[in-house]
Amino acid sequence: MQPTFVVMTDFSAAAEAALAYTTRLATLVDGQVLLLHVFEDHAMNSVNFAPGPAFGQSGTLTRHRVSREAVLAELTREAQLLPVPAEVELMEPPMGDALHHLLAHRYPQLLVLGRAHAHAWFAHLLTQSHKAATLGATHIPVLLVPEDWPRPELPQHLVVAADGAPLALTPATQDLAPLLTRLHPAVTVVHIAAHAHGPSRAAEALEAVRETGLFGPLDGNSLYEEREVGPVAGLLQAANEVGADLLVVMPRPHFFPGNLFHHDVTADLLRRSPVPVLVLPAVA
Repeated sequence: MQPTFVVMTDFSAAAEAALAYTTRLATLVDGQVLLLHVFEDHAMNSVNFAPGPAFGQSGTLTRHRVSREAVLAELTREAQLLPVPAEVELMEPPMGDALHHLLAHRYPQLLVLGRAHAHAWFAHLLTQSHKAATLGATHIPVLLVPEDWPRPELPQHLVVAADGAPLALTPATQDLAPLLTRLHPAVTVVHIAAHAHGPSRAAEALEAVRETGLFGPLDGNSLYEEREVGPVAGLLQAANEVGADLLVVMPRPHFFPGNLFHHDVTADLLRRSPVPVLVLPAVA
């Protein structure tokens, strides 16, 4: 079955960055892209059609003059310009219901969001937990791409966060194995210890990630441990020091989805990371 990557778009710069990134991933595995827009008349004062050089010319339409037909036409135009097979979906709010319907009927391998400093779907999901909760119902992996991510190439060095506890993956996460295999990236497993003293669980963290089978052969040279630092600061420091261009976290059910978008480490990482973040749901 052809892999399907869903990109939520509001035609912002953040959404376009996510689309460009996703297109490269889809090309790698002969996948397809599904452009999803949830049409909400009251959501924004304007819709910015600014796809950038690769996807057409810039332009702006004021929201109150834009019909569903015009938005659908713009989605279709973008889809036709992509170098991979693409489809479009224009859905009615609320966003949570639209996402639930799509994920339950299309079974995509990945949901991709662009993170912007201004209004974007990520910000919308971040502040509305009852709608974001639909992501957990299907346990679908989520990729967050920062709006200003500058690198055009595919990710080459992954930092994988691990706490030393065993990891069992959801079927949806396992479905991403072919993509990770094709990427063939360098991998650094990062374990963060809050205290300076006491036994290290770094070896257990490395073994837990190795046993997932997602990241190829790993040995002691793949391990990075930080002590006396907060988890988010430690992960970002590790990513910077090793030159990583993708952060991978595998939250368990008590983190995903409720806390994922609020007060836990994953949420803070999604807000702050200067590099893309891939969230791969695990099971207890």
